Amino acid sequence: MADITARNEYIAARKQARKYLSDHSGDPNGGHPAVLESILDREEHAGEISLGVHEVPLRKIVGTYTDIRSGSFSGNWLPLLAEGTEFASKWQSLYSHHIRDGITDPIKVYEYLGYFYVLEGNKRVSVLSWVGAYSLRADVTRILPRYDENNETMRIYYEIIGYDPRSFAFSGMWFRHYGSFTALIEGARRFAEQHDELHGLEPHQWLPRAYSDFALQYERAGFRSLDITTADAFIEYINVYDFPYNIPLEVLEDQVKACGAQFRLAAGEGGRIVVESNTPAPRSGGVGLFGLGVRKAHVLFAYRTPPDTSSWTRSHELARQKLEQTFEGRVTTSAVYDISDTDAGEAYASLKKAVELEKPDILFTVNSLFATASLRIALECPQVLVFNCNHAVTGLNLNTYFTKLYEQVFILGAAAGAYTASDTIGFVDLPARATDSTYAINAFAQGARLVNHNIRVKRCKPRINYSGEEDRNARRALAEAGCDVVVCQYPNYDEIVVKPCDDLYAMLCSINRNGSVVEYLAGAAWNWVAIYEKILGDYLSGGFEPILRGRLTGSFYFWLGTSSNAAPIYKVDAALGTHTSRLCDLFTELIRHSRLHPFIGPIRDRDGVLRVARYDMPNLSDIRRMDWLCDIVDETIVL
Repeated sequence: MADITARNEYIAARKQARKYLSDHSGDPNGGHPAVLESILDREEHAGEISLGVHEVPLRKIVGTYTDIRSGSFSGNWLPLLAEGTEFASKWQSLYSHHIRDGITDPIKVYEYLGYFYVLEGNKRVSVLSWVGAYSLRADVTRILPRYDENNETMRIYYEIIGYDPRSFAFSGMWFRHYGSFTALIEGARRFAEQHDELHGLEPHQWLPRAYSDFALQYERAGFRSLDITTADAFIEYINVYDFPYNIPLEVLEDQVKACGAQFRLAAGEGGRIVVESNTPAPRSGGVGLFGLGVRKAHVLFAYRTPPDTSSWTRSHELARQKLEQTFEGRVTTSAVYDISDTDAGEAYASLKKAVELEKPDILFTVNSLFATASLRIALECPQVLVFNCNHAVTGLNLNTYFTKLYEQVFILGAAAGAYTASDTIGFVDLPARATDSTYAINAFAQGARLVNHNIRVKRCKPRINYSGEEDRNARRALAEAGCDVVVCQYPNYDEIVVKPCDDLYAMLCSINRNGSVVEYLAGAAWNWVAIYEKILGDYLSGGFEPILRGRLTGSFYFWLGTSSNAAPIYKVDAALGTHTSRLCDLFTELIRHSRLHPFIGPIRDRDGVLRVARYDMPNLSDIRRMDWLCDIVDETIVL
């Protein structure tokens, strides 16, 4: 019976091999396994290193060492020779042996640039490929290629083996970009420092097992067809769940499946749906899209701090209360506070508990530092629409919402440029932990330059936090640098201010030589009501139904600004003067009607590099990723 079974299996395997050969006849190898000798004839190499016997993933075995046996197999390692040949007989005997006792003897392979080529054991690879095995034991010899700095593949390979050229630990990994492996190792070392059982262990002593467990679940979940390497997918998983060390396989299986949307985004599938205008949405009655009828929603807001200690929370809470009035009878809301912004795992646990208790239709996480925890909730709870109060975050399958701050500081910059007597103005930036983008100060500088070609901008940046005391210190430092007008990105706490509004985030003021405020000229504010009403209006009218029903993959970026009244400017006309006030009104109207953009080119950075070409305009992602300073920003003062 075993012989008949083996014969039938060979016939079936050969049939699939011939189909593969026909489908891939136009491939470089003609549908057969690659031949390493032919590759080495074309490329220089720098010696061999014996690595010993290791477990090798079958999917990484891509060819033979010589061309003697390459023609006997299709490229997916199934047999091609006719039934009745000696080859077919041996293949069937080996199949029967494997079914009865299992294949345990190691084969011999060469490793070259992360892939494996068989020297001895081709039929063992073929049989195990046919039965769907994941890996097999192999005696591995590494062939070192000649290093070429201009070859990206070579750079990535040497980055990996640079850990230890004689180690096999990371041979199964490959990345699309140079630097990914180094970042992975650095992250693994930080992870080990936080876990007592890993104390003193190097990454090669524990990370390969974690990666192998992940790779197996990733393949079983059917994600290997995505246009992304398994190692890159591993990094995407880590960014959501951290390293899968010592967790049950069934938990890992569920987590890998939950990450499917993130893997697809990293592979280039699914898009970003950018919403920049606040077109009216149905708010009551009628039948919405997809025949939904009158839809209702329960909305949960999650904050770091309670409203009695945070003006940020109060401004969003006022918007939350307004929602229930605007959508009366259709929207209910609730809120949770004290969500950690320093520990993603703790934040996730708090959010998950709140979601399970409240069962919301929409979750707003009102802190950009909740991004990782929010993504995890979104992946594990697809029935909940999760929005993180954040800029357009590239690389994450996460819905976000924010205001176009760059439009506001552009107008404040124009006001500062028109008002200054010294032609030197200052900008107090956010601390490094809050943002790594430079778009705000660049927009401020562009607005000032538009009305004053002699203008220079000084920048002051706190190291860690932002407070009233640091604000005063920053203004003093900018005054010493020659500034007479300064913008601060948060309302300051000088006694001259009666009470800062909760929705105010930036103030433009004139200062004297010691940095004290002389006059407040203008302020910029948030209007969260406009954004929340837009999102809720779209939800109630069925605008998110394609995503909820799985018909569309991607993420929404709600980044509303002047045209939606989400980013208002408040001016002190008596202080600014009539003409400067009218100038601000004019710029506001031009931006509102898309006739003026803060970043229209040409714009050069401080090194003279052209960052935005003439008449070009960067998109939202480009604006968010700005990490350069435009050419009229003179210096950065760090407190």
